[in-house]
Formats: sequence, structure tokens, C-alpha cells
Amino acid sequence: MLDDLDRQIVAALVRNGRAPWRLIAEVLGQQERTVARRGNRLLASGAVRVQSFPSPAALAPVDLYMLRVTAAPCAITTAGTWLAGRPETHWISALSGSSECIVELFLERDAVGAFLYGELAALEGVRDLSLEPIFEYYRTVSGWRPDVLTLEQYEALSPSEHPQFAAQYMELGMQPLDEPNRALAELLRANGRITIEELAAGLGVSKATASRRLETLIADGAVYVRAVLDPASIGYPVEGLLTVRAEASALDAAGRYIADLPATRWAANVSGRILVQTATRSLAELHAVMQGIAAHPGVTGVDLSLFTGIFKRSTVAYLNGKLPQVGVAAGAGAGAGK
Repeated sequence: MLDDLDRQIVAALVRNGRAPWRLIAEVLGQQERTVARRGNRLLASGAVRVQSFPSPAALAPVDLYMLRVTAAPCAITTAGTWLAGRPETHWISALSGSSECIVELFLERDAVGAFLYGELAALEGVRDLSLEPIFEYYRTVSGWRPDVLTLEQYEALSPSEHPQFAAQYMELGMQPLDEPNRALAELLRANGRITIEELAAGLGVSKATASRRLETLIADGAVYVRAVLDPASIGYPVEGLLTVRAEASALDAAGRYIADLPATRWAANVSGRILVQTATRSLAELHAVMQGIAAHPGVTGVDLSLFTGIFKRSTVAYLNGKLPQVGVAAGAGAGAGK
């Protein structure tokens, strides 16, 4: 069971997975030694891990989709596990509203048919498939701000990630990763909190060059840094998927409003509706969130489906519904991330 300080450290890593222990300690008003010891213990235990990976759009000309897979109840685990093993997927959850999984999926356009109907549809128990484009993210999961820290503390840890890069990377004029930056991204993939010293040594460049390249890739949305955790571990056990319908003229304003709610983990425009993942302390709190959204100008409806199982978060495949533990802390040491 995590105590208050542990929960604050985890929340800080959600905001900035590469934040040095020194910075987290300053923001929390704690001793750096205490924060480093606690943080490394949390990373070693698997309660939270820092996962870094390149944006798929920075590697290949892919589009971003929301996939729903309806299957016989006895086949949901098989389908979710198969999907979790695919590199095209980033997160996968089972839903309670019907017997289905929801999936964030990156595919090249000419690969869609073969993936859906040549592979996925062939799985035993799969009944139906629905694929919709994600037009825009209003908030990505690193923007989640649980009421563990204040808004000022979150801002002191890191500026907000620009969510537009997630679905509109190439449209915004960003460039594909070249070979040197692909090498940097692979080092980060192996260790999300690799130190700048280790990164520079691995790339054969100066620390200043490694730091500058890393900061640019993160700021430009070419590389993601994610703290992977179960919200229940910090007191938010109720995860839900909201489908919000709104008048066309009010859609973006509603999306921005929803993105700013503490309960929102991510929010996206999917085929002209707003899909929202929430994490709350109770069903009563979730109900209040839904009432607030329903009352926002232009919103015409809010539907709910609870998350009943997790197969993958931020590229990390789950094992028997649980975040796999790791044996050693990633990026141990007070200087990780700088």
C-alpha cells in the first residue's frame, strides 16, 4: 500500500517520467535522498515504470485509429492478449458495456484490411470489428492530473505535453526520425530514465548534444515518455470510458473542457465524438464527473462503459491482468533524466 509521499512521487512521474529526483524533491518539499530512495523502490517494485518509445508516426506513415473488437465473453482474454502482443497497439482494455476490447492502433493505410480481416477476424470467438479514426487528442495520458498534487506543482515539474502531435504528427510538419535519433529512441526504449551521461556514452556524443537532442525529440512529439501504472495504486480504482456526443459547433469546446478535468486521463475526438478515459476514487465521483460533462453547453449525451481488464498500457503488455514487475529500478540515481 502506497503512503502519501509514495503517491505524490508517482503523480510527479506521471507528469514528467524523466524528472530528476532533485526536482521532484523540490516540488514536494522533501529531502532529495528520501525521494530518490522512495522513487527507486517504487520503480523496482513495478508499482510504476517509466516507458519511453518513439511516436509511430515518426517512424512510418501511419494513421491513428480506435479499434473495438467484440467477442464471445470467453474469447475476450484471448483477443486482448493477442492484440497486446502486436507492435501496432499501444493500449488495450476490456469494457463492461458489452463484450469487447478497445484498442489504440497505429497502421499504415494499406495494411488496415489485412490486419482486420486477414488476421484479427480469424481469431476464434471474434464476432465484430469497428475501426474509427482518431482525429485529435485533447489530452494524452501524461496530462492526467490526479488530485494528489496541485496544479502549480504539476506545472513546476513540466509544461503540458502538446496532445496534437499524437494524431497529427506529419500534418503539423514534423519530420521522421533519422538514423541517429532512432538510435537515441532505442536507448530510451530500453531504459526510460537513462541518464544523460549513459545516453551520451551510448550514442558517442557529448552530454550537451545528447541532452539537446532528447529535449527536442520530446518537445516535438517524436518521443513519448510515459509513467505506466494502475491508477488504483494511487487511490483511483474506478476506470471508465465515456462516449460524449455534442453538437458539431460545440465539440472542440467540450473536448477542451473535458481535457481539463482532474478525472480525465485522456480525451480524443474519434469520428466526431469525444472518447474519454476517466479514473476516479468511486462510482459516485464518476457520476458527478458525468453530470458535469452532460451539463456543459452543446453536450447532447454521455455514455459509460467501465474498464474491466487491462491488456496493455503505453506499449507495456500486462501479464494476467497485472502490470509486470521488474527486477531493478530504471534509471536509478538522483541524476536520472538530466
